[in-house]
Amino acid sequence: MADKKRLRGQEGFLGGGAPPEEYGIGGCIDVETTGLSPRYNEIIEFALILFSYHRPTGEIIAVLDEYSGLREPGCAISRGAAGVHGLTREQLRGKTLAQERIADMLQRADFILSHNANFDYNFVVPLFPWAAAKPWYCSMNGIDWRSKGFASKGLQRLLAWHGVEIDRAHRALDDAKALLALLALNSKGGQSYLGELLKSTPIPSGSTP
Repeated sequence: MADKKRLRGQEGFLGGGAPPEEYGIGGCIDVETTGLSPRYNEIIEFALILFSYHRPTGEIIAVLDEYSGLREPGCAISRGAAGVHGLTREQLRGKTLAQERIADMLQRADFILSHNANFDYNFVVPLFPWAAAKPWYCSMNGIDWRSKGFASKGLQRLLAWHGVEIDRAHRALDDAKALLALLALNSKGGQSYLGELLKSTPIPSGSTP
């Protein structure tokens, strides 16, 4: 990905002006939760990264903005979830998400992507209903990883196979950054993974697990 200051002469793109028609803004989301069921469990960590991309090719140009926050839940953290992300009630006590900032960032995005988008969608939309108005792309199922020779479509396995380093696996912002680094790479056919993903069908609105 290019540096923020090197956006091919896109004057005003980072200053609030409208980007040239060939460029767009995407949003990458990752969450950590108290468990697997959106009906009984809740988000406890939320991350959103906005990035610019080249519409014709899917090339990721630069990270424009990012947010990460913790949230105290109203339910217990399951043992299984705690074993994955390591977050505790003590770390979350009194924490809330920046609702207005998240809303502003979501409104700027043309679309939202995440790895296992059905899971994230069903946790995110109850907290931020306006997110349902955006197309959601799933990098786990929207790219045919197995046809490319990868035995698993799990994020951590894909990162390892592509040599993408991650500081803290299963933490929201770290996973989102690593996912963007993965999607910025080109497949053997020469197209970026993001470009391939954007040719797939977004998940249905009102998605269920």
